[in-house]
Amino acid sequence: MFTLDTAAANQQPEEFIPEEIQPLLQSWQNKGQKTAYLTFDDGPSLNTLPILDILDQYHVKATFFVMGNEEGYADGAYQEMAARGHTLALHTYSHDYEVVYGSRDKYFADMALLEKMLKKYGVHSRIVRFPGGSRNLAVQRSPKKEVLASIKSELKKRGYTYFDWDIDSTDGYSPSVSKQTIVSNVLNGTKDQEQIVILLHDINSMKNTVRALPDIITGLKAKGYQFDSINEYTEKVQFGESP
Repeated sequence: MFTLDTAAANQQPEEFIPEEIQPLLQSWQNKGQKTAYLTFDDGPSLNTLPILDILDQYHVKATFFVMGNEEGYADGAYQEMAARGHTLALHTYSHDYEVVYGSRDKYFADMALLEKMLKKYGVHSRIVRFPGGSRNLAVQRSPKKEVLASIKSELKKRGYTYFDWDIDSTDGYSPSVSKQTIVSNVLNGTKDQEQIVILLHDINSMKNTVRALPDIITGLKAKGYQFDSINEYTEKVQFGESP
């Protein structure tokens, strides 16, 4: 367990700060600063590289809750997400509710497939997002509710942390959701909170997410937000057990 001497850290060049405590230092530095976490679910997709290019243009790091994707384009997308310094986190391999919420064992077997795939790209993550979020009404209103509760308990025992979101851009509802609706939902949803976690999607059909991204970034910057990717020290955003 590391104890951060912030005075000493401020006096030393960054290269003298042990790599393992740099995320903790960044978390401390962000205190009192409005921070936005852009999170993209369900990738990689054909939109991944355009999203990455926009993030590079604005010098923004994001978090990608990825699935297992065996399509030819996906290999390069995983590599680029990692190489460009973004966080790759876990969203299950299949995203199939019948599989991942079928039982606790099925969930972890599915997750193990994703973790094995991501090892090829040097990714070892303990950050999780549930398909549909932790307050998924399709699950909460069915016998799968008990399965989800069991999964949450086991995740904690195994050292994983799950993240939901503060702001739903609603881009995942349909490809017909307009660029302006996506932008407005994000910017109007901030309520000047110090930390916001924004739900976006990296899906082939969601072209308006890509179109909306520059306006989201510039709009949040105008509101005083800086950007960061989620790590183990990020303040958790979790919905809880009930709607």
